[in-house]
Amino acid sequence: MLHAIYRSTIQATMLCLTMATVFGYSTGAHAAITTMGEAINIAGRQRMLSQRIAQSYFLIGLNPESERGATQLQRSVNEFENNLQDLKSYAPAQSLSREIADVESAWKSYRALATGPITKANGELLLAESNDILAKAHNYVMQLEKVSGTQKAEIINISGRQRMLSQRIAKNFLAAHWHVGNRDVQELLFEDLAEYENVLSYLSESGVNTTEIDTQLVKVKGQFNYAMRGFEGAMSLSGARLIHVVTGTTDAMLRSMNIVTGLYAELLID
Repeated sequence: MLHAIYRSTIQATMLCLTMATVFGYSTGAHAAITTMGEAINIAGRQRMLSQRIAQSYFLIGLNPESERGATQLQRSVNEFENNLQDLKSYAPAQSLSREIADVESAWKSYRALATGPITKANGELLLAESNDILAKAHNYVMQLEKVSGTQKAEIINISGRQRMLSQRIAKNFLAAHWHVGNRDVQELLFEDLAEYENVLSYLSESGVNTTEIDTQLVKVKGQFNYAMRGFEGAMSLSGARLIHVVTGTTDAMLRSMNIVTGLYAELLID
């Protein structure tokens, strides 16, 4: 059924527009950042996108005919570029010019790899660079949190990191399936799963949560528990079907945490 959807140009276009709405991707024009909460949210998305780009690359490597992987990759690359330009233009964060320059420098190399030939050799390089650009993007978020001068910024950062973890989990899962990287990817996968679960509990107990945030976090917990069944081998699935279920569930986690992070960002008023 999915293959039939992707073969249809019209349906594929509609799917892309839906993804743009759900994940917050830019479809062209994009508005300037106006608040610190929005800036921290968008900077946090850069961490997530760095991992989603690699995940999409590996998805194509596993299935060269995957239109889903190709669409994800192109949209993620475009959004990262747009977000980078918006963050560079955000006046209250001009003191972080060195940090954003570090991200931009890493991005040039990473983008060239991500949009180049899809091979295992390049996949090995992309995996390493995905970790490097993530570290630089994370440093920028941490410094932006300090510039904000409010403790409310911390929970936006923490919540936004969950979006990244959902995509790093999927990235390492796919890397292991494509036999890219060493044995560490499997170990890192389970470390991220443990961290995700711990942080989810922390967010659920936050005193700033609204009813809407609590509702979304309950949904994420259900999605996470379902994903764990796939990682622990509790599902009688393998190969392409297991990949579809795992990546679909981590995408659901991303969608829900994107909503949560946006709700936290609304609590921070400049």
